[in-house]
Order: sequence, then structure tokens, then C-alpha cells
Amino acid sequence: MYYNSGMEFVELKKHLKTQKPHACYYCYGDDDFLIDRAVSLVGDLAAEPKPFNLSDKEFENAKALTDELMMLPIMSDHRVVIARGKIDKAAVAAYLKNPNPTTVLVLPDYMPHDSWNKSPIPNVPDGAVGVDCNRLAIKHVYPFVRAISSGTGSTIDDKTVELLYRRCGGYMTRINAETQKLSVMRAGSAITEHDVNAEIEPDTEFVVFELCDCILAGNSVRALEVVEGMAKNNDLVAAFTLIYNRFRKIFAAAVDPDGLTYLGVKSGMVTRLKNESAKFSKARLKNILDMLVKADYGYKTGAMTVYDALTGFVTRAAYAG
Repeated sequence: MYYNSGMEFVELKKHLKTQKPHACYYCYGDDDFLIDRAVSLVGDLAAEPKPFNLSDKEFENAKALTDELMMLPIMSDHRVVIARGKIDKAAVAAYLKNPNPTTVLVLPDYMPHDSWNKSPIPNVPDGAVGVDCNRLAIKHVYPFVRAISSGTGSTIDDKTVELLYRRCGGYMTRINAETQKLSVMRAGSAITEHDVNAEIEPDTEFVVFELCDCILAGNSVRALEVVEGMAKNNDLVAAFTLIYNRFRKIFAAAVDPDGLTYLGVKSGMVTRLKNESAKFSKARLKNILDMLVKADYGYKTGAMTVYDALTGFVTRAAYAG
């Protein structure tokens, strides 16, 4: 592995155990649970006495950070410096041209985005190694959930894990918390899909997927029920962006499926979007997008409330089906 290359979060633990650590790890992504875990794994390189070998804070300026990086460890092979907040990436790149060989720098960077089909693009400093801490693929979540549930003697099947994953929007922070809760509730027994539906409030993205499905199915009654639930949770503004992102991708799959990668669609979603788009005419998908743009413009200009704009769009779009 060379500088400026990257690794997935799931590779980090093995890398730190089997290879010499790099001078700098840039831990970026949209899942703060994974970022915290990645930072902790690198931080474990610092041996006791930790107060001398581990520095975790925001630095006032580039010089303060550089001075910290040049300090030597005490009774340890490595000293770990975790620099939080905004950092001078040019100064970091300059330092990494000739880094202190006993110091490991960690740069956490939470990068939120509004669609789980698209990962944020990191700006990794020259000389650093990127660690991708975006939401995990479901295959990595199965063993994590089962490890938690086994602690209380509860069990959970694949379909229930998948529902849990979707309800939590794929975020490990929520998945961890909700699994802990369900495991205690169902100690010594099976956690079911009914338990997940009853106990876990759906993530906004999950609800938007259901809403879009209702619109495409022409089920205006259920679509409006979903909107009512979103209104109670104040999710309506976020919904416009999420709805537009999904319909734009479905339309792109119908018109130019090879262009999906330019929209940031993950490979695992490409086939699903192609199959979904094939069920509808291009004219209908384009009509839905036009209606959505008009509704979005209406509430942003104050011509109507966001609630009226969304319910009006949902009714017209579903009826058109």
C-alpha cells in the first residue's frame, strides 16, 4: 500500500496488526460510529502512559499541530496525534514530506450527504492514507448485529437484519443502539421483523423509499399517509431532496444507464435501478420529475407551504400512474 492510496474501514484493523503504520490516516465518511471506531483503532497504537503518547484535540494553528507531531513517544514505539476540527491541509502535506517516524497523525472528517447511494468525495492530504468510513455494506453488518445479540442469548435472521439496516438508514450508530435495545427486549429468544417494525422509527431515507414506491405504484392513499407521518417528524424539507435524487436516478437508468456512475450510484444499486426503471415509460418518469421541480419551486418561493407542496405533488404524481 502506498501513500495516497485508501482502504475500507473493514481493512483497517488487520492492516494495523500486520503492517507498519503509515504517518497519517485520514478517516472520512458519513458514519460517525465508524469514524470514531477507526480513530480508536489507530489510537491503540499509543502505549501507556497514554497522556504522553496520545494527543486528541483541536489545534489553534498549523504550528501548534506541527510542534505536537514532532514530540517523541515515552516508553512506546508510537505517539498518536488526533487532530480534530478544521486543519491546514497544505501544512499537513508539507509535514508528511518528511514526517516524524514515531508519530502517527489521525484526521477525522465527518462528511454528511443526503442520499445513501452516493458517497462523499474526500480531499485527502498529500502523503496521507484515506480510510473510507462511509456506511457499511449489509454483508459487514450481519456479523456485527449477531455479535451483539448473542450477548443476551437472542437470535436474529438475515431478513430481520436487513430490515433493521434499512430502518436505520445503514448508520452503524443507530444500528448499534437499536440492536442493543432489541437484544435486551428479546433476551433468550428470537428478534423478529415485527419487533423491528414496532420498536424502531424508520430513518427519513427509508420512508422516502416507501413514498416513492407508493407514487410509482399509483397508491395515492398510502403515499399521503406516509407524508402525514413525515410531517409529524418535520422531515418534509429533507424529503424533497431525497425524492428528487431517487427519481433522477430512476430516470437516468431509463435514459442512460451507463451514466449512473456519474451520479455517484454505488455498483450494487445500478442493477436495481435498471430493473426499476424498466417498469415505467420515460415520459412518465420525466413527468414526475417536472412535477417535483414545480412543487419544490412553489414552497421555496413562498407560494405555498412545504406540506401543501409535497401533498400536492404526491397526489398528482400517484394519480398520473
